[in-house]
Amino acid sequence: MSNDEKRMTFTEHLSELRSRLIYSLAALAASVVICYIFSNFLLEMLGRPLTPLAERGFFQATDAPATPDAPADPAPPRSPGTSAAPKWTVLNPLEIVLVKLRLAGYMGLVLAFPFILYQACAFVFPGLRDNERRAALILIYGCSILAAAGVLVAYFGVMPLFMPYVMSFVPDGWEVQLRASETISLILLFLAAFAVAFQFPMAVLILVYMGLLTPATLKKYRRLAIVGLTIISAILTPPDPLSMMIMLIPLFLLYEGSIWLSYLVVWRRKRAGAET
Repeated sequence: MSNDEKRMTFTEHLSELRSRLIYSLAALAASVVICYIFSNFLLEMLGRPLTPLAERGFFQATDAPATPDAPADPAPPRSPGTSAAPKWTVLNPLEIVLVKLRLAGYMGLVLAFPFILYQACAFVFPGLRDNERRAALILIYGCSILAAAGVLVAYFGVMPLFMPYVMSFVPDGWEVQLRASETISLILLFLAAFAVAFQFPMAVLILVYMGLLTPATLKKYRRLAIVGLTIISAILTPPDPLSMMIMLIPLFLLYEGSIWLSYLVVWRRKRAGAET
């Protein structure tokens, strides 16, 4: 192959990379705009796990909106058992705009991520071997499924129990207000933390694939791992068995699943070595 042909091939690669970057940025921009348009709906959805706070009487509410002729008087705190949406607080006129822009940026990235990932794979995969391509696909699908599972467990299982438990430490007589910018960031960080924590099986598979960990080691330290997971679940959840089990059971299943998947990785690696 001549130098001109090599230079043309390199130029074509740069051209393809530029095109895929442009497509990805365009998809990201469109996703951010869409998420900003529906930002009120997204704020409402993020506030759903906080509903138990209102049901337990942590907020003051107004029975009717304020008008120039009849301003609304704050009602006494709601008694436990009543249903109400959490009351958000903003401290300056621009805060809600910044909150919506930040939320649109985060959620837009999540919405556009599958398309961006597709563009990255379409650029990289032609240069990979078949076994490398299969390993990359397993890693991509596995991480995506586990991240979604972590977010769902945090959203529906842990947050509705964890938030009232944390707020129960507020002394009596203190007024509880949720500042929009800080609370939304806290909720997103909480969901992201569970998405990352649920990547434990994939990290184990990588270590097994690299030969740094074996299925026998995972089985040997199973009891120690269960004790550690139980302690973590007890610390991060309210002090009742139900809350702890909601977090402990998925973590334990992930650990057991990583053991079985590690056997599969070792078997496939031995089979590939025998074929070569």
